[in-house]
Amino acid sequence: MKEKVLLTGATGYIGKYLSQQLAGQFDIYAMSKYPGEAVQGVKWITADMFSLNDCIDAMQYVDYGVYFLDPNKRSSKLNDARFKDINAISADNFARAAETTGLKAIFYITGTSDDTETLNILQSYSTPVFATKTIVKRKGIVPQTQTSEINDVRSIQRTLIPSSWTVAEVSRYYFNWLSEMAFNIVQVTEAGQSFTIHIAGKNILTLTLDEEKCDVNRVVYKITSGAMYKDTPESRARMEFRRLKHTDTLIIALHDYEPTLPWLIYLLTQLPIHHLSMRIFDVEMRIARFQEEKANGVEKRYTK
Repeated sequence: MKEKVLLTGATGYIGKYLSQQLAGQFDIYAMSKYPGEAVQGVKWITADMFSLNDCIDAMQYVDYGVYFLDPNKRSSKLNDARFKDINAISADNFARAAETTGLKAIFYITGTSDDTETLNILQSYSTPVFATKTIVKRKGIVPQTQTSEINDVRSIQRTLIPSSWTVAEVSRYYFNWLSEMAFNIVQVTEAGQSFTIHIAGKNILTLTLDEEKCDVNRVVYKITSGAMYKDTPESRARMEFRRLKHTDTLIIALHDYEPTLPWLIYLLTQLPIHHLSMRIFDVEMRIARFQEEKANGVEKRYTK
């Protein structure tokens, strides 16, 4: 019986080539949010790399995983993110899922400017990781908009947080900070495990803690209601705060969000406002980190 291999990035040119080369030795499984055309010897699994649960479900079938992101294909219509950050979340999900399911090994296809960080993320979990000696050079490209079945948005930013802060503390700080940052134009209320964002007294978004998906390095809030949230039976809209293991790097991501505003108006208003607020929050976190380091006697020197 052949051993089974899970491929990522299988809908791209390089991914298709890999599947053809491996098909004679292994049973090939390929995961994609939107599976490609039928390929002989390849079994498609409908799964999203940005969903940890999807990655875990996909790995139930296989013995090995090949981690490779297509350099220019994304699963959302709009991507407000850098390739570096998209890759960090994907690699973290892949390695977490591999550890959970007892995968025998991960094989990483080298060739991006982010190889060092990618390997650090993959190797921060218990599954053995092997990097290819043959480099497949590729430059990560993130087209902001592309064809998608729905008007969904993925927005990903990163920051550095104070070493002593937990991810849960940062997430709560973020929601409380929103009101202060917007001079009370935006107000955030807390009820139980939910935060509701108001503008002019109107609920625009309510986010509720998804306890089953949370751990020490990851806090996830489901978007459950609000005037700016398109509520559909298939919705998986969520916001997550994720600390890369053994680091103070925090990734804040909005996944599978469908706005209710007309698409063009969203692009001209809500999107840039959200992006700006995340940039300001990055500064807020770096100031808090600087203050913590100063209190601990760490001296910093800055040069122009």
